[in-house]
Amino acid sequence: RVLMAVRRLLDAQGFLDIETPVLAKSTPEGARDYLVPSRVHPGEFFALPQSPQIFKQILMIAGMDRYFQIARCFRDEDLRADRQPEFTQIDLEISFATPDLIFRVVERLMEAVFEANGESITVPFPRIPYAEAIAKYGSDKPDLRIALEIADVSSVFADAGFRVFRDTVAGGGVVRALVVPGAGSYSRSQVDKLVDEAIELGAQGLVWARRGPEGDVQSSILKAAGAETLGRLLDEVNAGASDLVLVAAGTSTEASGLLGQLRLRLARREGLVDESRRALVWIVDFPMFEWSQTEGRHMAMHHPFTAPRGEDRARLDDGADLGEIRAKAYDLVLNGS
Repeated sequence: RVLMAVRRLLDAQGFLDIETPVLAKSTPEGARDYLVPSRVHPGEFFALPQSPQIFKQILMIAGMDRYFQIARCFRDEDLRADRQPEFTQIDLEISFATPDLIFRVVERLMEAVFEANGESITVPFPRIPYAEAIAKYGSDKPDLRIALEIADVSSVFADAGFRVFRDTVAGGGVVRALVVPGAGSYSRSQVDKLVDEAIELGAQGLVWARRGPEGDVQSSILKAAGAETLGRLLDEVNAGASDLVLVAAGTSTEASGLLGQLRLRLARREGLVDESRRALVWIVDFPMFEWSQTEGRHMAMHHPFTAPRGEDRARLDDGADLGEIRAKAYDLVLNGS
């Protein structure tokens, strides 16, 4: 039923349903191939396709400007939660495509898929820039069924007495906070376990703050930061009497990355995930490059086959920081996947 809906929709939009070879020469896609021995060429092998990538690109060159295939793919790799050795995927190619065109086609496709499954979704999907997704959710695949957002509280600590956070901000880092509704009632041992959890996730520590029964400020850094600064922190994030505020410092990726992982864990623990929603969102404007500590240079963030955004193209030549260049790269995220 789902595949029939896909075929009807894409056929109506001028896509050709083309079947590509299964037995072919190996074209590596990042996993191991399954091999099939050749009878007529002893000692030679065919490889089962990891995807029809090479064939669909040849079709584009040949003038088939809109192609799709319900493709069987084979990858000799271990089972994972979202991966198995053979699977079916919908492959699409469009000549002279733009991101907006892709968004429209895929949104209509997803609408048809959900409708075939007896569900309705709202289109168009929201679009969130990568930098905003990292800052607010600590992830480039945010689960928007969770209403919690990470807030930037750097200004609270820029001239505060707590030297660790003040020095972080002065050095170009950030201080970020996450409000966890209902967790203000956690016992001290529960809060300490949260700190231990953060350390297990790779953090050097985790700061927390909340209001006590009498409205007084309680915090792991009360003596070092002072009640006034921590009161401003609680006001800045609109923390209620029953809320717990978690605070982390570092680079944007470090601080939000830690709080993003805790956001997911605590939301599941506290029942803060809206299971009735299908939260679809485009993450756009991925960085084209990221710094590799092991290589000592900038590397392609995902793969080197993505064009830069038009307004960032000149940055490739003018010696600007390659990490600032945004790519015409985007992901569609559903419920955090």
